[in-house]
Amino acid sequence: MSSLPPPPLALPAKPFKSFKKLNSLTLQQHISLLQLCKYTTEFTQLHSKLIKLGLIHNPLAFTTLLCYCSISPYADINYARSIFNHDKNPNTFAYNVIIRGYAQKNQPQYALLLFYTMLTTSSSSSVPNKLTFPFVFKACSKLRAIKEGLQLHGQVIKRGLSDDVFVQNSLIGLYSACGLVGFGLQLFDKMSDRDVVSWNSMISGLVGDGLLEEGRLLFDTMLEKSIVTWNCLIDGYVKGGLLDEARGLFDRMKERDSISWNTMISGYVNLGLMEDAEVLFSLMPKEMKDLITFNLMIDGYAREGRFKNIVEVFEEMRLLNITPNRFTIVSLLTACSHLVALEQGEWVQAYIERNEIEVDAVMGTALVNMFAKCGNIDRAISVFESMEERDVLAWNTMIYNLGVHGYGQEALSVFSDMLKSNIPPDETTFLGVLSACRHSGLVEEGKIYFHLMSEVHGLVPKVEHYGCMVDLLSRADLLEDAKELIETSEMKSSIPMWGALLGASSRLGNIEMGEYAAKHLMTLDPFDSSCHVVLSNMYSAAGMNEKAIAVRKNMKDHGIEKGPGYSSIEINGVVQEFTVGSNSLE
Repeated sequence: MSSLPPPPLALPAKPFKSFKKLNSLTLQQHISLLQLCKYTTEFTQLHSKLIKLGLIHNPLAFTTLLCYCSISPYADINYARSIFNHDKNPNTFAYNVIIRGYAQKNQPQYALLLFYTMLTTSSSSSVPNKLTFPFVFKACSKLRAIKEGLQLHGQVIKRGLSDDVFVQNSLIGLYSACGLVGFGLQLFDKMSDRDVVSWNSMISGLVGDGLLEEGRLLFDTMLEKSIVTWNCLIDGYVKGGLLDEARGLFDRMKERDSISWNTMISGYVNLGLMEDAEVLFSLMPKEMKDLITFNLMIDGYAREGRFKNIVEVFEEMRLLNITPNRFTIVSLLTACSHLVALEQGEWVQAYIERNEIEVDAVMGTALVNMFAKCGNIDRAISVFESMEERDVLAWNTMIYNLGVHGYGQEALSVFSDMLKSNIPPDETTFLGVLSACRHSGLVEEGKIYFHLMSEVHGLVPKVEHYGCMVDLLSRADLLEDAKELIETSEMKSSIPMWGALLGASSRLGNIEMGEYAAKHLMTLDPFDSSCHVVLSNMYSAAGMNEKAIAVRKNMKDHGIEKGPGYSSIEINGVVQEFTVGSNSLE
């Protein structure tokens, strides 16, 4: 395997005050400083000093350097490999450390390659031992490399390590990860010395393979269970949708950690049982709530369109000083968009800038949509133009929002720029374009783009596209053209299209066309209150009160009720919601 080139040794200005002091330190003092390093810059300074002082070849200094780069919280596996490559005769410990580093850093293929290098080395100082194989089995598990794993199992037997509990546990994990839980169970049954990891590995394998009853039997047999044991079985029940069984175990736990709580909350969220999730969230100790907890609640509220709750949960998250991630930020921006909470949205943008968070296509699109929905189209345009990465969703969002704000020509210009950028439009793109034409009364342009959609871009118009065209023609008082489009399309039974024709007829006072559209709507959905209300209002506006009363009476006779409207407003950064007819804000 080719060695990786060593990275440049960047020397910082101030991690340590003086090189003269470093020169006077003993080897042991240098090693003690290495163990205290918290930044790569401090480490590289000490590394360079050890090279300068000729201490780099000392075995203790070398292994300390290697451990820091491979498995410490500040590990840099590429740097570690460059150090390893400078050792002409690495021993077993050095191999184990670097193999472990690769397995942990999601580069398991390099762990296997290095192990094979270790096997083919003739040096007696680098022989695989009982600490080597667990790391290599972990790499095989990540790669689902069962063929290599079976070969390695043979190596374990050949080297007389098959009775070691750590090796056996890692083998159980390998077979479970590769879907051979039966092999793992055979190993488990033959083990003379099992520890808690053995039991947890086996239960996890059974549960992960969907064998919940078998996992539960093993769980009930286990005398001393750890939190990991309980969490494993609870997770299995949750993933299987058996929340009652999961909750039963959860309630029996004497001790719980954040994983226990989050697993149960995720089960309720995924099944849409937000009331149960809220109860657990309120009972969960504050010190155990983490980013996962809050993102679960935010995800659940987003699924139900409860955007005010998203803002409230985020406020609690801020009070607990929990740093949001990209999912949190995008979800909050989406909530601000729906709630028209500009002040909250501006705070989020300031947070992004203050923390130098990279604005990718997803986050940029969320910002564009938030500013546009909150009425600040200029800020939306500014964010869009500053985006280095734009996907089709970003272009669609900008086109749609420009159209909604009455900037029809500007929306079409952005669509043109999109085509020049070689971003292929999709059905949503044309929905935005047609919507822009509708809002700005661009009839001829709408007709052109409606035909281009299928004839040039090969996209089949759906009911939403026909609905836009019907509304566009109707707004231009071209009701006969709109009617013809409906009747000649494959969408004759489309409620939105007939609804658009009815709405336009009402605005224009065309009673005959309105009645024609209402007749079709009532045939398709006799209990649609909006159709009856529009028809009644149209009659009232035309002074045809008897017909208006008749429509209202028909609604009452058939139990058709008009649902109340609702709205929201942001007051001093707090979003308040209210319904039509209520006397106070909720």
